[in-house]
Amino acid sequence: MSPLSPGRIMAEARERALPKGKRGARPLTDREAQAASFIHRRRVQRMRRIGTIVGSTVVVVGGLWMWSSGTFAAIAETAPEMVPSISDLSGLTVNRIDVSGTGSLEPEEIIIASGVEDGQKIGDIDLDVVRERVEAVGWVHSARVSRVLPGTIQIAVSERVPYAFWQQKRKLRLIDREGVEITQKDLVHFAKLPLVVGEGAPRHAKALFDLMESEPALGKRIKAAVRVGDRRWDLHFENGSIVRLPETGAEVAWKRLAGIEKDQGVLERDIVSVDMRLGDRMTIRLTPEAAQAKRDEEAAAAKAAKALKENGKG
Repeated sequence: MSPLSPGRIMAEARERALPKGKRGARPLTDREAQAASFIHRRRVQRMRRIGTIVGSTVVVVGGLWMWSSGTFAAIAETAPEMVPSISDLSGLTVNRIDVSGTGSLEPEEIIIASGVEDGQKIGDIDLDVVRERVEAVGWVHSARVSRVLPGTIQIAVSERVPYAFWQQKRKLRLIDREGVEITQKDLVHFAKLPLVVGEGAPRHAKALFDLMESEPALGKRIKAAVRVGDRRWDLHFENGSIVRLPETGAEVAWKRLAGIEKDQGVLERDIVSVDMRLGDRMTIRLTPEAAQAKRDEEAAAAKAAKALKENGKG
């Protein structure tokens, strides 16, 4: 196709400048045609600039998201010949590690566990590996790891909540509500927490804690819970008395005990144990002193009854 002549261009410009309904009417002068052509070119140039800006913004924002989320690293692992290491292109390195969410832990402990070091190429860091390292720390329940360009790694942790001690083979460990071990260090700060003892105690700790919380007035008086044969619980109360729960139906027995305690205050007496392992039957064992006192009381009552009987005969 041959290029249009200047005269042809001017003629088409005059035609475009007219409203659609009036095209073919009086032609524009050369000055009017030049002005219309200039305005048209400026509009086209402006639209091209806007398109370039929008396209560049989409590319930059998308690239930053892929970098921060670790997508580039994943692509580089599967197709290294197609996507070179982003750090090789930019030269960005780690110069800061931010840790949030710690309470019982020090941020330095998280940084050490992460394995991330200053000067390390930020594009080469596997965020999932760093997260797994951090979540291997006993206190950490969960962790999130991300990049913040140009050189920051952010680690946000959620700590476990201590719920009890677990004693096994004379060693104490701090555990959470799920029975997960937290630590064996600095236990003195949690001296008021209850104690669970025995093999399998952590696995059944959550069910026990749910049981205790269903009757909080009674549950808060438990000092220790001993797992017997990994089948059932013996509950040790603050006053030294022991309640032996059954292997099955522990919830029903616990509710029954709570009702009896509210009505009779049985655990406030001088008793050694309350055995609830035999279904509806509950056996109470008194302390030696209380048992002796009861025997003396019964003997005195029998003696008085005998005297009354003899007096009646006379």
